[in-house]
Amino acid sequence: MLAGEVPGYDWDDAREAVRNLGYQVVGRADDSTALLILGEGGERNATKLRDAQERGIPCMDVREPGTFKSAVRAGELVGRDPLPEPAGVDGSGMSERERNRMIRTWARQNGWPNLSAQGRVPMHVRHAYDLAHQDASEGKAAAA
Repeated sequence: MLAGEVPGYDWDDAREAVRNLGYQVVGRADDSTALLILGEGGERNATKLRDAQERGIPCMDVREPGTFKSAVRAGELVGRDPLPEPAGVDGSGMSERERNRMIRTWARQNGWPNLSAQGRVPMHVRHAYDLAHQDASEGKAAAA
């Protein structure tokens, strides 16, 4: 399974190189999936990363130029690299969508009853949310 663009290869050539080594290229992981090849931008494919994590599929990170080419020349694709966090997830593990949902809930409870349920959260509302939660975490640290 490939996620992202392989440096130095176009879409078809990267897949052909994998097939020439005896692998089948799939779009979604199943029980027969042996490896996730992570190219540039692959961290934006949360579905493939989640599939790989859930099924314990090893990862080969080929974002560094030349890595994939060397592996193809050696005839060996080996997954020893850690899976990255999917893009759009912050350090807390919360996606942008989850964060927006929390901000909207907080905003309605704190003086913004007309905030839309969908679309972008206005920057001034985000800023107010961040300030309120920053103050709360500093208060906890000061009380400790």
